[in-house]
Amino acid sequence: MVPEGWHMEMLKNIVDGGIKNGYSPNAAEKNTGHWILGLGALGDNGLIASEIKPVEATQKVLNCRLHSGDFLISRSNTPDKVGRSILFKGEIDNCSYPDLIMRFRANESLVDTGFIEAKLKSFLVRGYFKNCAAGSSRTMVKINKPIVEKTPLLLPPLHEQKKIACILSTWDKAIDTVKNLIENSKAQKKALMQQLLTGKRRLPRFNGRWKEVCLADICSINPKRLPYAPDTKVSFIPMDAVSEDAKLIRYDIREYSKVKQGFTSFINGDVLIAKITPCFENGKGAYVENLMNGIGFGSTEFHVLRAKTEINSKFIYYLTNTREFRVRGETNMQGSAGQKRVTTNLLRSFKVAISSDYKEQQQISSVLTASDKEIETLQQKLDCLKQEKKALMQQLLTGKRRVKVDTDG
Repeated sequence: MVPEGWHMEMLKNIVDGGIKNGYSPNAAEKNTGHWILGLGALGDNGLIASEIKPVEATQKVLNCRLHSGDFLISRSNTPDKVGRSILFKGEIDNCSYPDLIMRFRANESLVDTGFIEAKLKSFLVRGYFKNCAAGSSRTMVKINKPIVEKTPLLLPPLHEQKKIACILSTWDKAIDTVKNLIENSKAQKKALMQQLLTGKRRLPRFNGRWKEVCLADICSINPKRLPYAPDTKVSFIPMDAVSEDAKLIRYDIREYSKVKQGFTSFINGDVLIAKITPCFENGKGAYVENLMNGIGFGSTEFHVLRAKTEINSKFIYYLTNTREFRVRGETNMQGSAGQKRVTTNLLRSFKVAISSDYKEQQQISSVLTASDKEIETLQQKLDCLKQEKKALMQQLLTGKRRVKVDTDG
């Protein structure tokens, strides 16, 4: 049902100047000051400015140069990403768009650009593009210009569009504020790790000696599994259940008899590290706790580190999350391309600095854990804001919830 005062319109009728495909030149070998967007530049939340390549400023490239206020739509991508759109806001100077992206400008006498930006990201429009996409490959599908032109848009009067766009913009600013807080907290944690985990910065009341040791001196690496009753319930952790910031996302429950062969075993308090490329370089791993019966099994592509007596296990966990650890491990991987791994021998001989005082190790871990919890709290807040905005968009963009507009507006 169309809300009172609203009407259904096709995208082509609110476009100023038509919808055009871009041009895809070869990338230049050096920085030219002119850029072309990559296909991955259109993100769910706007332009990903790092997804660009330098190009020579030929006339065809210049004909496709972007200007603030241009809308971009991905015409070829995976089924979930095809039709992904953004409003270009001048984030990159001298930037053009490629052949697999379409561009148009909205007629601002008919529609509000902020409203159309939200509309193109809505569930209904994204669903329309996904349903219309076709291709010979399941992993890469396309939409064409006629499909985009016929995109159905339920539109309120212009003054109501502007009000809705203003409301959604306020939510975006709140979301951006929390994102910035998260990035700042991550940067602060990174700085803390660089200082506290090397002894360059000491916590109050600690002045004992630090020493350089091999990992094998402070933890058991890939310890032998322990026997359990066949029907014992255990946690199971596949590689995709750990994040690239070394957090445990989830685990399944299985019987010991189903996983005792062919999987990696661990217990509460162990540290997991992905051994294979690119998981290792990307930071995959976890500190495991709260496992079912204290027991876990998982991917064979995990290394397991188990702290020895008088060594704080979380201190080891944070050591494995340092940039130095990941870079040195990546440099010394062994194996063929695509199958390179960090070896057990490398871990055994890997040298780290550690306090001789268990209490200092524990206190450093507590400081970094508190930093993690602050980031997690902010992330939860961000997730809530995004969900609330999504629900609000669903109501505002369909007219199920109307906004008050000044009569003289």
